[in-house]
Amino acid sequence: MPLRSSQPLSPAEEAARAAETADLAASFVEETRALLEEANSALLNLERHPEDAEAINALFRCVHSIKGAAGLFDLPALIHLVHAGEDLLGAMREGELSIDAELTDQLLAGLDRVARWNEMFRADGVLPAEAMEEARSFASIYRARLGRKNELAARSAGQTENEGAQLPEWARTSGEAISAVSDGSDDAVLVEYTPDEGCFFAGEDPLRVALATPGLIWLDIGIQAPWPAGEAFDPFACNLRFRIVSNANRAEVEHHFRYVPDNTALTVAATKSLAEPDEAFCENMRGGLDPLAVELLEAQQRALALPGRHGQVGDIETTLRNLCRSQNVPCPLHDGPADADALGRAIADLLLQMKPAGSDALTQTPASDIALERHEASGERTLRVEQGKVDTLMNLVGELVVAKNALPFLARDAETRFGSRELSREIKDKYAVIDRISRQLQNAVMDIRMMPVSDLFKRFPRLVRDIARKQDKKVRLLIEGESTEADKNIIEALAEPLTHVLRNSLDHGIEQAGVRTIAGKPEIATLKLRAFQDGDSVVIEVIDDGRGIDPDKVRSKAVERGLLDAERVTQLSDAQAVQLVFLPGFSTAEAVSDLSGRGVGMDAVRAVVERFGGHVTLESRSGEGTTVRLKLPLSMAVTRVLTVEMAGQLYGVPMDLVVETVRIEPGSIRRLKASEAVVLRDQVIPIARLRDMLGMERHRPALESVLILRVGNATVGMVIDDFGTGMDIILKPFSGILANLSGFSGTAVLGDGRVLLVLNLKEIL
Repeated sequence: MPLRSSQPLSPAEEAARAAETADLAASFVEETRALLEEANSALLNLERHPEDAEAINALFRCVHSIKGAAGLFDLPALIHLVHAGEDLLGAMREGELSIDAELTDQLLAGLDRVARWNEMFRADGVLPAEAMEEARSFASIYRARLGRKNELAARSAGQTENEGAQLPEWARTSGEAISAVSDGSDDAVLVEYTPDEGCFFAGEDPLRVALATPGLIWLDIGIQAPWPAGEAFDPFACNLRFRIVSNANRAEVEHHFRYVPDNTALTVAATKSLAEPDEAFCENMRGGLDPLAVELLEAQQRALALPGRHGQVGDIETTLRNLCRSQNVPCPLHDGPADADALGRAIADLLLQMKPAGSDALTQTPASDIALERHEASGERTLRVEQGKVDTLMNLVGELVVAKNALPFLARDAETRFGSRELSREIKDKYAVIDRISRQLQNAVMDIRMMPVSDLFKRFPRLVRDIARKQDKKVRLLIEGESTEADKNIIEALAEPLTHVLRNSLDHGIEQAGVRTIAGKPEIATLKLRAFQDGDSVVIEVIDDGRGIDPDKVRSKAVERGLLDAERVTQLSDAQAVQLVFLPGFSTAEAVSDLSGRGVGMDAVRAVVERFGGHVTLESRSGEGTTVRLKLPLSMAVTRVLTVEMAGQLYGVPMDLVVETVRIEPGSIRRLKASEAVVLRDQVIPIARLRDMLGMERHRPALESVLILRVGNATVGMVIDDFGTGMDIILKPFSGILANLSGFSGTAVLGDGRVLLVLNLKEIL
């Protein structure tokens, strides 16, 4: 019996459908990114532990999920590649194939290609024209590993070359054969479509796929296996099978089912070979709704009762009209679009009038009960929020901090200008309350922005494996402290520096296996990536047990490259000499490679880390190994500073650098050659004068105000005019023509409207 396609959508519905598709595409891209990261991790784990069943299962689940999600979009090349990879992983899961380094390389290359296509789809909405050819190339490599190239190729293509071959059993059965096709058709295309049990979770709609078959002239819906009874019944598991006859050409039908090639069996046969239909079967179809149709109607009834159903009304109407045609019963709906109430009445009438004889009375579940059940069943306590909204909230918290800082100035004016101590005291009391609330709000928002460093660390096992394999080195990567948390921006800022450090360890530090054996070391080198929290900072260490850094070689390279003169280099201790690797243009590599030798690695690491308010230290023992330590603040959103006064102008000094503040007699400061120093608690501390560094005239106060600072590993005293107060600020970096201004980190707005310049002491000193 002919089936009619669904009614065309109105312009408003088309726009809504387009917006929904865009949202789905964005979700697909993000989900695929996450699945690819998980797949990479599982594959690397599987390479290290070939017998790990959970690793292969996790890898298979990721690849299968990507394939299912991609079925919602026009991405045949991506699906073709992933499907071939899924076949390969299936053989590995069944024990027919073992993992090795070469196979890992091939699977990683396929995942990389899928990742590249995923980003292309995000940017352009389509894949490049050559994508399918690339997918076939990967698929042929994977099938060659299986040794069943021809069989799998046919299966992947979703077709069988069997024109004129014997018809499938279901088509030859008199009760399920088709007697006629549309006029002028010489051949019929027969399809048996058996969706996966979990197809709903992959975004697949089997009924819609079947009903949209080109040239559809006959459809039979059945079950793949008997329905389980009682608690074993799973309403979200698909148990349907679809048998279809189409008068379209084979290419059109194959193209329609291209996303589910492993779930379809297709046969092309001459129409004269088709049998007459079974009269008993046709009579049964005219006698009322079969049990499957009743279940489908009940499902539509439940869908109408759910909250937010309005976006589904059109789909429910289309399903109801097609169901009535397929069951050869009058449709209770009038021509034209139907609203939700009319659909509800029509479905109820059909269920009451056309239910199979002898069936129990059909019950209806009130919409309120369904909503309550859904609410009670939901245990989800996680809310996904767009990153930009959290950043906006953080900016508002910053503005609140600036506004809060105005209250102390207002309290001072109330007392000095208006002579009201009582009003000043009340303002200070209110300031204390607002300060407490704003700090709690600030901490709450910062907690939202906190991410575990595992999000950063998970990219490095692949990097270490690829570089070690390329250099023929044996390396074991150990990761500790993955649960350590830091601000999202800090995590993102650390990605590039850590990549540089790991590359240097693998290229310069870790030796070849043979060299390690001669040196009495284990053949497999250990590279450790460790994270931990230290006060208000996050510390990440990269530790290797390689050859270490030779301080003499560093000295000679520094002189050879003109970075330091020979006299100064000889005065450096070994611990100081190894720090020269952070100088711009320094490199000990003898030749430039794609990994190192250009002199931009460790210098870039230090520049990035210090730009975000952190610092880098390096410890090395020649012949034993090297430790690189990166220390950054937990958050960059709000900065705590100490204000200092210089010639009537306020400046800000980062509070984390301040050790203590002291006032000393001018005579306590002694001159040593061209420098000044003071002895404080039996420690000689070099002195720097901020007026000199800022080009201001000196003045001689009765007592010198000195900030004792810890900059890197050095303790320095900085003479200022006077101490100010500590406060929280929102630091704004310079932009425009001031972007490259040295000596300052940025600016902040004070509560009284003045601009505070924040000093970059690491650069000044």
